[in-house]
Amino acid sequence: MRRHACLALLVGFAVGALGAQETDRDKVFYQMANGLGLLRTVKEIDSIMTLQSWGHGWIREVAANGTVGPEIEVKSLYQEFAYDFPGLREEIVRADGARAIEVVSGLLAWNELEKMGGGIEPGWGSATPMMDTVPQRLIRIWMSPMGVVKAARAAGDRAKVSVQSGRMVVTFPLVDAKPEATVNMVVGGLRGTPMKVTLDAMYRPAQVEITFGGHKYSNAYSNYADWNEADLKADVFLPGRIVATFDGQTVLDITIDKTNTYNPFVIMPTPEIVAKATSR
Repeated sequence: MRRHACLALLVGFAVGALGAQETDRDKVFYQMANGLGLLRTVKEIDSIMTLQSWGHGWIREVAANGTVGPEIEVKSLYQEFAYDFPGLREEIVRADGARAIEVVSGLLAWNELEKMGGGIEPGWGSATPMMDTVPQRLIRIWMSPMGVVKAARAAGDRAKVSVQSGRMVVTFPLVDAKPEATVNMVVGGLRGTPMKVTLDAMYRPAQVEITFGGHKYSNAYSNYADWNEADLKADVFLPGRIVATFDGQTVLDITIDKTNTYNPFVIMPTPEIVAKATSR
């Protein structure tokens, strides 16, 4: 349900009026969710379960030993997020035509080959188990702007709010939880890992940091807007630019072209080859 424009203006004014000094946790949680447009209906509940996004830019691959490769132009990046499994599917098409599809669903991870679906339908592509990548792929879910808000709220009273250098900062541990219908916090080996979130003036994530496995992951988000197509605007706000670093080295710089935040149909059924590999 879309909000009336006047109400949106009033909310924006209220957020600005609170400023960087508001440290009441529940109020900050509310403003974080409201700033992204997650709160819908008169009951103001988080109704966003899934989303799609399309973008372009460049990446640098990180090897298993932490070595960062050269810059690679990305012709297109397509992402499907599902916060109720949870799950993430990313399709990367490089400028040279090479294509990769990476998936995580709950505590299972795999790469889909040739076509999306990974062989669920006979003859429709295939899949390769990638179980050693589960923590890193779950990090991508919970470090996303919506993931951050859902994870912070799931942490409850374990979350701490402070003001650092004039910026609102929220820190909390990642936890397994299902606090509401639209969120299923599955974190696996990330359980207890602290996340630090620096908010912008509209209480939206501007910088998200996490250290795991001896490596520091950091995402910077900017240029928030409703990136849905003109006839599908939803007053749901996501960053137009995403810059990620790994141990201080920039490994991703993506510009978002469009999104679909109307809870699109997103599924990630486990391919048989992955199920068999994990049941051994």
